[in-house]
Amino acid sequence: MIKLEKEIISSSQLNFLVIGFVTGGLVTVPYSTQIINQDNWLAVIIGFILSLPMVLIYIRLAQKFPQNNLLEIHDVVYGPLIGKLISAAYIVFIFNLLIYNLVYVGDFLLTYLLPETPMWIVLLMFTFVCAWAVRLGLEVIARVNPLFVVITLFITFSTMTLLIPEMDFSNLIPLFDTPMLDFIQGVHIMITIPYLEIVIFLFFLPNVNNKKQIKHSILFGFCFGALFLLLPIIRNTTVLGSLVGILTSPSYESIRLIDIGNYLTRLEVLYAIALIIMLFIKGSLFYYVTVLGIAQLLRLRSYLPLVVPLGIIGICLSLIVHESSLLNIDTTVDVWPFFALPFEVFLPILTLLLAKIRKLPKQTRGG
Repeated sequence: MIKLEKEIISSSQLNFLVIGFVTGGLVTVPYSTQIINQDNWLAVIIGFILSLPMVLIYIRLAQKFPQNNLLEIHDVVYGPLIGKLISAAYIVFIFNLLIYNLVYVGDFLLTYLLPETPMWIVLLMFTFVCAWAVRLGLEVIARVNPLFVVITLFITFSTMTLLIPEMDFSNLIPLFDTPMLDFIQGVHIMITIPYLEIVIFLFFLPNVNNKKQIKHSILFGFCFGALFLLLPIIRNTTVLGSLVGILTSPSYESIRLIDIGNYLTRLEVLYAIALIIMLFIKGSLFYYVTVLGIAQLLRLRSYLPLVVPLGIIGICLSLIVHESSLLNIDTTVDVWPFFALPFEVFLPILTLLLAKIRKLPKQTRGG
């Protein structure tokens, strides 16, 4: 199997990767907003609280197998045959995340910025940048990410400050004004899409130089990322009110309202930049983990030969998914949260339980 010891990232870089990754979930928030409307900010908070135990389980797995990534952990816990089957299923799952990430990028750009541009050109440009980052490696992605996160957070704070005169906090009440089943569905979407997708970090946590700081870095990054997922949602709800549930991009629409003396306007472009940056980070990590996992399963010496072919396949499949926008929305809302549960919840719990039952050592040699 490929070993990644040569690609080392620091605990602070891990921290920023988690922040950027979780914040990038903002693009999927409208899917739950369409169901629970102005209660979505509550779903973000409750989803965060319910996700924390699973994040701790991910951390415990990483601590128990500090030198092994998730694919190697599966081999140790389940044996080579079953372990590789489970790992192959994970790779398919993460590749699907990459495809939907590409679709989100394409839909947003075509709707708001490049309406006359063919979808395949948008996907080609975005995939090329992600592929370039993946070829440069995890270290490079982790090195540039803090700058991207700082830019995104600055844009978030700036737009919130400028929109304070437009905010009406009475739009946040009444609380729980949504049917209970709809609210549960909204929370479920928040848990499985923005939050627990960080299960993919188990593929490269062995690359962190200071293993003792992994727990702190992930928890701090997760909490900070959730906060910066919550703030734009509160901004959008207080500014737009009930309209927040019918708009495809509430953040973009709310920031369009900024007009300071007919001079400071059109700041929605800043939001678009921030969103594309965060989707680039998420897309690059999905891309990296997918080619890495395939290379490990096939026992290749390097993942680099897989980067271009996988990108081409991803673009083609994204175009197919994009052809039916309504089906894409239905899949994201009704199907994907259940499809993700085995990979984000059930299998990590089972893996940790079996490791404890079999009394597997906290450190394994060779993987």
